[in-house]
Amino acid sequence: MKKCFSILALLVFAFTHNAGAQKVSELKFYDVKDLIAQGDAVMIGQAEKPTADSCYYYRLPNKLKGIVRKDLWELGCDGAGIAIRFSTDAQCIGAKWTLTYNFGMAHMAYTGIKGMDLYVYDKEKEWKFAGTAFPNGKNSASVFVRKMYGGKKEYMIYLPLYDGVEKMEIGIDSTATIYAPSGALLPENTRLPILFYGTSITQGGCVSRPGMAYPAIIERKLGVPTINLGFSGNGRMDGNMADWIKTIPVSAIVLDCLPNCTYNTTRDSSDYFIGWIAYSNPNVPVYLVNNFEYPQQFILPGNNDDMVQENILIKEIYKRLKKRGTTIKDPETGQEIKTGPLKNLRFIDVSKEKGIGNEDTVDGNHMTDLGTAHFSKRLLKHIKH
Repeated sequence: MKKCFSILALLVFAFTHNAGAQKVSELKFYDVKDLIAQGDAVMIGQAEKPTADSCYYYRLPNKLKGIVRKDLWELGCDGAGIAIRFSTDAQCIGAKWTLTYNFGMAHMAYTGIKGMDLYVYDKEKEWKFAGTAFPNGKNSASVFVRKMYGGKKEYMIYLPLYDGVEKMEIGIDSTATIYAPSGALLPENTRLPILFYGTSITQGGCVSRPGMAYPAIIERKLGVPTINLGFSGNGRMDGNMADWIKTIPVSAIVLDCLPNCTYNTTRDSSDYFIGWIAYSNPNVPVYLVNNFEYPQQFILPGNNDDMVQENILIKEIYKRLKKRGTTIKDPETGQEIKTGPLKNLRFIDVSKEKGIGNEDTVDGNHMTDLGTAHFSKRLLKHIKH
Protein backbone atom coordinates (compact mmCIF):
# COMPACT_ATOMS: atom_id res chain seq x y z
CA MET A 1 0.00 0.00 0.00
CA LYS A 2 2.79 2.39 0.93
CA LYS A 3 4.58 1.57 -2.34
CA CYS A 4 1.41 2.27 -4.38
CA PHE A 5 0.93 5.58 -2.59
CA SER A 6 4.55 6.59 -3.33
CA ILE A 7 4.13 5.83 -7.02
CA LEU A 8 0.84 7.76 -7.13
CA ALA A 9 2.45 10.76 -5.38
CA LEU A 10 5.32 10.69 -7.86
CA LEU A 11 2.92 10.65 -10.81
CA VAL A 12 0.92 13.55 -9.35
CA PHE A 13 4.13 15.53 -8.80
CA ALA A 14 5.32 14.85 -12.34
CA PHE A 15 1.96 15.92 -13.79
CA THR A 16 1.72 19.14 -11.79
CA HIS A 17 5.37 19.96 -12.38
CA ASN A 18 5.20 19.47 -16.15
CA ALA A 19 1.84 21.20 -16.46
CA GLY A 20 3.46 24.53 -15.70
CA ALA A 21 6.56 23.89 -17.81
CA GLN A 22 6.60 25.18 -21.37
CA LYS A 23 8.05 23.34 -24.32
CA VAL A 24 9.98 25.14 -27.01
CA SER A 25 7.22 24.21 -29.46
CA GLU A 26 4.70 26.21 -27.41
CA LEU A 27 6.63 29.48 -27.67
CA LYS A 28 5.98 32.32 -30.09
CA PHE A 29 9.12 33.04 -32.12
CA TYR A 30 10.51 36.25 -33.62
CA ASP A 31 13.34 36.50 -36.14
CA VAL A 32 16.18 38.54 -34.59
CA LYS A 33 16.87 40.36 -37.87
CA ASP A 34 13.26 41.58 -37.89
CA LEU A 35 13.42 42.60 -34.22
CA ILE A 36 16.56 44.64 -34.90
CA ALA A 37 15.03 46.25 -38.00
CA GLN A 38 11.99 47.24 -35.93
CA GLY A 39 14.12 48.64 -33.09
CA ASP A 40 13.05 45.93 -30.62
CA ALA A 41 16.52 44.39 -30.30
CA VAL A 42 20.14 45.49 -30.67
CA MET A 43 23.17 43.41 -31.63
CA ILE A 44 26.44 44.22 -29.84
CA GLY A 45 29.92 42.76 -30.22
CA GLN A 46 30.45 43.22 -33.97
CA ALA A 47 33.25 45.45 -35.22
CA GLU A 48 31.17 46.45 -38.25
CA LYS A 49 27.45 46.29 -38.89
CA PRO A 50 26.52 43.58 -41.39
CA THR A 51 25.87 44.58 -44.97
CA ALA A 52 23.63 43.04 -47.63
CA ASP A 53 26.50 40.92 -48.97
CA SER A 54 27.58 39.47 -45.62
CA CYS A 55 26.25 37.01 -43.09
CA TYR A 56 24.34 38.87 -40.43
CA TYR A 57 26.03 37.22 -37.42
CA TYR A 58 29.68 36.89 -38.54
CA ARG A 59 32.56 38.63 -36.75
CA LEU A 60 34.49 39.50 -39.90
CA PRO A 61 32.93 41.72 -42.59
CA ASN A 62 32.53 40.34 -46.10
CA LYS A 63 35.13 42.75 -47.47
CA LEU A 64 37.83 40.64 -45.76
CA LYS A 65 36.81 37.40 -47.46
CA GLY A 66 39.61 36.41 -49.81
CA ILE A 67 41.96 38.93 -48.17
CA VAL A 68 42.59 37.27 -44.81
CA ARG A 69 43.76 33.67 -44.63
CA LYS A 70 41.10 30.98 -45.17
CA ASP A 71 41.44 29.72 -41.58
CA LEU A 72 40.97 33.25 -40.26
CA TRP A 73 37.89 33.81 -42.37
CA GLU A 74 36.25 30.58 -41.23
CA LEU A 75 36.94 31.39 -37.57
CA GLY A 76 35.59 34.89 -38.20
CA CYS A 77 32.25 33.24 -39.01
CA ASP A 78 31.98 32.07 -35.37
CA GLY A 79 29.74 34.09 -33.07
CA ALA A 80 32.19 34.67 -30.20
CA GLY A 81 31.39 37.87 -28.32
CA ILE A 82 28.27 38.75 -30.30
CA ALA A 83 25.17 39.30 -28.16
CA ILE A 84 21.53 40.27 -28.67
CA ARG A 85 20.06 42.87 -26.29
CA PHE A 86 16.29 43.08 -25.81
CA SER A 87 13.61 43.53 -23.18
CA THR A 88 10.57 41.37 -22.46
CA ASP A 89 7.93 40.61 -19.86
CA ALA A 90 8.09 36.89 -20.73
CA GLN A 91 8.00 34.14 -18.14
CA CYS A 92 9.64 31.69 -20.54
CA ILE A 93 12.40 32.48 -23.07
CA GLY A 94 13.84 30.17 -25.71
CA ALA A 95 15.68 30.28 -29.03
CA LYS A 96 15.91 28.63 -32.42
CA TRP A 97 19.15 28.91 -34.35
CA THR A 98 20.75 27.43 -37.46
CA LEU A 99 24.47 26.68 -37.10
CA THR A 100 27.09 27.24 -39.80
CA TYR A 101 29.19 24.14 -39.11
CA ASN A 102 27.62 22.10 -36.27
CA PHE A 103 31.19 21.87 -34.98
CA GLY A 104 32.47 19.76 -32.07
CA MET A 105 35.65 19.31 -30.02
CA ALA A 106 36.65 16.66 -27.48
CA HIS A 107 37.84 19.08 -24.80
CA MET A 108 35.04 21.68 -24.79
CA ALA A 109 31.36 21.45 -23.86
CA TYR A 110 28.88 21.74 -26.72
CA THR A 111 27.05 24.42 -24.74
CA GLY A 112 30.13 26.62 -25.16
CA ILE A 113 30.97 25.63 -28.74
CA LYS A 114 27.51 25.97 -30.28
CA GLY A 115 25.04 26.72 -27.51
CA MET A 116 23.79 30.08 -26.24
CA ASP A 117 23.25 31.58 -22.84
CA LEU A 118 20.94 34.21 -21.41
CA TYR A 119 21.70 37.00 -18.93
CA VAL A 120 19.27 39.29 -17.13
CA TYR A 121 19.97 42.74 -15.65
CA ASP A 122 18.93 42.72 -12.00
CA LYS A 123 17.90 45.40 -9.52
CA GLU A 124 21.50 45.69 -8.26
CA LYS A 125 22.50 46.74 -11.78
CA GLU A 126 24.45 43.58 -12.44
CA TRP A 127 24.19 41.05 -15.25
CA LYS A 128 23.18 37.68 -13.81
CA PHE A 129 23.12 34.31 -15.56
CA ALA A 130 19.55 33.21 -16.35
CA GLY A 131 19.83 30.03 -18.43
CA THR A 132 21.47 28.03 -21.21
CA ALA A 133 20.01 26.98 -24.56
CA PHE A 134 21.38 23.53 -25.35
CA PRO A 135 22.33 22.78 -28.97
CA ASN A 136 20.59 19.74 -30.47
CA GLY A 137 21.67 19.68 -34.11
CA LYS A 138 22.47 22.00 -36.98
CA ASN A 139 18.97 23.40 -36.55
CA SER A 140 18.72 23.80 -32.78
CA ALA A 141 15.80 24.76 -30.58
CA SER A 142 15.90 25.06 -26.80
CA VAL A 143 14.45 26.87 -23.79
CA PHE A 144 16.74 29.08 -21.70
CA VAL A 145 14.47 29.44 -18.68
CA ARG A 146 10.87 28.65 -17.64
CA LYS A 147 8.37 29.81 -15.04
CA MET A 148 10.06 33.15 -14.24
CA TYR A 149 8.45 35.91 -12.20
CA GLY A 150 6.46 38.24 -14.43
CA GLY A 151 7.48 41.80 -15.25
CA LYS A 152 9.52 43.55 -17.90
CA LYS A 153 13.29 42.96 -17.65
CA GLU A 154 16.42 43.58 -19.69
CA TYR A 155 18.06 40.54 -21.30
CA MET A 156 21.11 39.59 -23.34
CA ILE A 157 21.77 36.40 -25.35
CA TYR A 158 25.36 35.42 -26.15
CA LEU A 159 25.89 33.60 -29.45
CA PRO A 160 28.03 30.43 -29.82
CA LEU A 161 31.79 30.73 -29.34
CA TYR A 162 33.07 28.18 -31.85
CA ASP A 163 30.32 27.98 -34.44
CA GLY A 164 28.47 30.45 -36.60
CA VAL A 165 24.79 31.36 -36.67
CA GLU A 166 23.00 31.60 -40.01
CA LYS A 167 19.54 32.33 -38.60
CA MET A 168 18.26 33.08 -35.10
CA GLU A 169 14.86 33.48 -33.49
CA ILE A 170 13.88 34.40 -29.93
CA GLY A 171 10.90 32.59 -28.43
CA ILE A 172 8.61 33.84 -25.64
CA ASP A 173 5.32 32.69 -24.13
CA SER A 174 2.32 33.64 -26.24
CA THR A 175 0.97 36.35 -23.90
CA ALA A 176 4.32 38.17 -23.63
CA THR A 177 5.91 40.92 -25.74
CA ILE A 178 9.46 41.79 -26.84
CA TYR A 179 10.31 45.46 -26.37
CA ALA A 180 13.20 47.72 -27.30
CA PRO A 181 16.08 47.35 -24.82
CA SER A 182 17.09 50.22 -22.56
CA GLY A 183 19.92 51.05 -20.18
CA ALA A 184 23.01 48.92 -19.89
CA LEU A 185 25.29 47.73 -22.72
CA LEU A 186 23.73 49.75 -25.48
CA PRO A 187 25.85 51.88 -27.84
CA GLU A 188 24.04 55.11 -27.02
CA ASN A 189 24.46 54.62 -23.25
CA THR A 190 28.11 53.64 -22.98
CA ARG A 191 31.58 54.35 -24.26
CA LEU A 192 32.96 52.85 -27.45
CA PRO A 193 33.69 49.11 -27.14
CA ILE A 194 36.91 47.47 -26.00
CA LEU A 195 38.50 45.32 -28.71
CA PHE A 196 40.28 42.09 -27.82
CA TYR A 197 42.56 40.46 -30.40
CA GLY A 198 44.04 37.07 -29.61
CA THR A 199 43.91 33.31 -29.70
CA SER A 200 41.60 30.44 -28.78
CA ILE A 201 41.86 31.62 -25.17
CA THR A 202 40.42 34.99 -26.17
CA GLN A 203 37.80 33.33 -28.37
CA GLY A 204 36.60 31.34 -25.37
CA GLY A 205 38.30 27.95 -25.39
CA CYS A 206 37.36 25.96 -23.39
CA VAL A 207 34.60 27.47 -21.24
CA SER A 208 31.25 25.81 -20.61
CA ARG A 209 29.07 28.53 -22.15
CA PRO A 210 29.54 31.70 -24.25
CA GLY A 211 29.12 34.22 -21.42
CA MET A 212 32.20 32.83 -19.67
CA ALA A 213 34.73 33.88 -22.33
CA TYR A 214 36.95 36.41 -20.60
CA PRO A 215 36.07 39.39 -22.87
CA ALA A 216 32.38 38.76 -22.05
CA ILE A 217 33.12 38.71 -18.31
CA ILE A 218 34.96 42.03 -18.65
CA GLU A 219 32.06 43.41 -20.71
CA ARG A 220 29.58 42.73 -17.92
CA LYS A 221 31.90 43.92 -15.14
CA LEU A 222 32.66 47.26 -16.82
CA GLY A 223 29.28 47.74 -18.50
CA VAL A 224 31.11 48.39 -21.80
CA PRO A 225 30.57 46.28 -24.96
CA THR A 226 33.53 44.23 -26.14
CA ILE A 227 34.58 42.96 -29.56
CA ASN A 228 36.01 39.44 -29.47
CA LEU A 229 38.59 38.95 -32.22
CA GLY A 230 40.08 35.77 -30.79
CA PHE A 231 40.99 33.26 -33.51
CA SER A 232 41.76 29.74 -32.38
CA GLY A 233 45.35 28.92 -33.38
CA ASN A 234 45.42 31.93 -35.70
CA GLY A 235 46.13 35.04 -33.62
CA ARG A 236 49.42 35.55 -35.43
CA MET A 237 49.67 39.32 -35.96
CA ASP A 238 48.61 39.15 -39.63
CA GLY A 239 49.34 42.47 -41.30
CA ASN A 240 45.97 42.63 -43.05
CA MET A 241 44.25 42.17 -39.69
CA ALA A 242 46.15 45.19 -38.36
CA ASP A 243 45.06 47.15 -41.45
CA TRP A 244 41.43 46.46 -40.49
CA ILE A 245 41.65 46.63 -36.69
CA LYS A 246 43.20 50.10 -36.80
CA THR A 247 40.04 51.45 -38.48
CA ILE A 248 37.55 50.17 -35.87
CA PRO A 249 36.21 52.87 -33.48
CA VAL A 250 37.02 51.63 -29.97
CA SER A 251 37.88 52.99 -26.52
CA ALA A 252 40.67 50.46 -25.81
CA ILE A 253 42.51 47.65 -27.58
CA VAL A 254 43.90 44.53 -25.87
CA LEU A 255 46.43 42.47 -27.85
CA ASP A 256 46.66 39.00 -26.29
CA CYS A 257 48.08 36.91 -29.11
CA LEU A 258 51.48 35.66 -27.93
CA PRO A 259 50.31 32.05 -27.34
CA ASN A 260 49.84 31.73 -31.13
CA CYS A 261 53.07 33.53 -32.03
CA THR A 262 56.51 32.00 -32.20
CA TYR A 263 59.56 33.96 -31.10
CA ASN A 264 60.32 34.75 -34.76
CA THR A 265 56.74 35.85 -35.48
CA THR A 266 56.83 38.20 -32.51
CA ARG A 267 60.22 39.58 -33.58
CA ASP A 268 59.25 40.06 -37.23
CA SER A 269 55.60 41.17 -37.02
CA SER A 270 55.29 43.31 -33.89
CA ASP A 271 56.52 46.60 -35.32
CA TYR A 272 53.94 46.61 -38.10
CA PHE A 273 51.06 45.01 -36.23
CA ILE A 274 51.40 46.78 -32.89
CA GLY A 275 52.92 49.96 -34.30
CA TRP A 276 50.29 50.44 -37.04
CA ILE A 277 47.39 49.94 -34.62
CA ALA A 278 48.84 52.19 -31.90
CA TYR A 279 49.92 54.92 -34.35
CA SER A 280 46.47 54.99 -35.99
CA ASN A 281 44.73 55.37 -32.62
CA PRO A 282 46.89 57.81 -30.62
CA ASN A 283 44.18 58.56 -28.05
CA VAL A 284 43.26 54.91 -27.46
CA PRO A 285 45.21 52.82 -24.92
CA VAL A 286 46.69 49.71 -26.56
CA TYR A 287 47.45 46.98 -24.02
CA LEU A 288 50.06 44.29 -24.76
CA VAL A 289 49.60 41.06 -22.81
CA ASN A 290 52.47 38.59 -22.44
CA ASN A 291 52.32 34.80 -21.98
CA PHE A 292 50.90 33.48 -18.74
CA GLU A 293 52.72 30.59 -17.11
CA TYR A 294 51.15 27.22 -17.94
CA PRO A 295 50.56 24.96 -14.91
CA GLN A 296 52.87 22.20 -16.23
CA GLN A 297 55.50 24.57 -17.59
CA PHE A 298 57.95 23.71 -14.83
CA ILE A 299 58.28 20.12 -16.15
CA LEU A 300 58.54 21.11 -19.83
CA PRO A 301 61.96 22.74 -20.34
CA GLY A 302 61.53 23.48 -24.06
CA ASN A 303 58.11 25.04 -23.56
CA ASN A 304 59.37 27.01 -20.57
CA ASP A 305 62.40 28.36 -22.44
CA ASP A 306 60.25 29.46 -25.42
CA MET A 307 57.76 31.25 -23.18
CA VAL A 308 60.43 33.00 -21.15
CA GLN A 309 62.30 34.17 -24.23
CA GLU A 310 59.15 35.40 -25.94
CA ASN A 311 58.11 37.30 -22.81
CA ILE A 312 61.54 38.97 -22.65
CA LEU A 313 61.26 39.89 -26.33
CA ILE A 314 57.77 41.43 -26.14
CA LYS A 315 58.80 43.52 -23.13
CA GLU A 316 61.81 44.83 -25.08
CA ILE A 317 59.61 45.60 -28.12
CA TYR A 318 57.10 47.39 -25.90
CA LYS A 319 59.78 49.61 -24.32
CA ARG A 320 61.32 50.45 -27.71
CA LEU A 321 58.01 51.29 -29.39
CA LYS A 322 56.84 53.36 -26.46
CA LYS A 323 60.10 55.31 -26.27
CA ARG A 324 61.17 55.62 -29.92
CA GLY A 325 58.41 54.23 -32.12
CA THR A 326 59.10 52.60 -35.47
CA THR A 327 58.89 53.09 -39.24
CA ILE A 328 55.88 51.67 -41.09
CA LYS A 329 55.28 51.34 -44.80
CA ASP A 330 51.70 52.32 -45.59
CA PRO A 331 50.29 49.39 -47.63
CA GLU A 332 48.05 51.68 -49.71
CA THR A 333 50.37 54.57 -50.55
CA GLY A 334 53.76 52.91 -50.12
CA GLN A 335 54.80 55.90 -48.01
CA GLU A 336 57.17 55.29 -45.10
CA ILE A 337 55.77 56.68 -41.86
CA LYS A 338 57.88 57.43 -38.81
CA THR A 339 55.51 56.97 -35.91
CA GLY A 340 57.49 58.69 -33.18
CA PRO A 341 57.09 57.45 -29.58
CA LEU A 342 53.90 55.40 -29.17
CA LYS A 343 52.94 56.69 -25.76
CA ASN A 344 49.50 55.07 -25.79
CA LEU A 345 51.03 51.59 -25.37
CA ARG A 346 50.47 49.80 -22.05
CA PHE A 347 51.87 46.50 -20.76
CA ILE A 348 50.03 43.82 -18.76
CA ASP A 349 52.26 41.17 -17.18
CA VAL A 350 50.34 37.92 -16.58
CA SER A 351 53.40 35.69 -16.26
CA LYS A 352 54.59 33.85 -13.14
CA GLU A 353 51.18 32.77 -11.82
CA LYS A 354 49.80 36.30 -12.11
CA GLY A 355 47.26 35.33 -14.75
CA ILE A 356 45.84 31.92 -13.93
CA GLY A 357 46.07 29.32 -11.19
CA ASN A 358 47.18 25.69 -11.14
CA GLU A 359 43.63 24.31 -11.50
CA ASP A 360 42.38 26.78 -14.10
CA THR A 361 42.69 24.85 -17.37
CA VAL A 362 41.21 21.90 -19.25
CA ASP A 363 44.46 20.78 -20.87
CA GLY A 364 47.23 22.96 -19.46
CA ASN A 365 46.53 26.05 -21.55
CA HIS A 366 42.83 26.42 -22.43
CA MET A 367 40.90 27.83 -19.52
CA THR A 368 37.86 26.54 -17.69
CA ASP A 369 35.23 28.94 -16.36
CA LEU A 370 37.34 29.24 -13.22
CA GLY A 371 40.37 30.16 -15.32
CA THR A 372 38.60 32.90 -17.25
CA ALA A 373 37.17 34.29 -14.01
CA HIS A 374 40.70 34.55 -12.60
CA PHE A 375 42.22 35.85 -15.85
CA SER A 376 39.59 38.56 -16.36
CA LYS A 377 40.09 39.69 -12.77
CA ARG A 378 43.79 40.07 -13.48
CA LEU A 379 43.20 42.10 -16.65
CA LEU A 380 40.64 44.34 -14.92
CA LYS A 381 43.37 45.58 -12.59
CA HIS A 382 44.97 47.23 -15.62
CA ILE A 383 42.18 48.10 -18.05
CA LYS A 384 41.02 51.55 -16.98
CA HIS A 385 37.57 52.55 -18.11
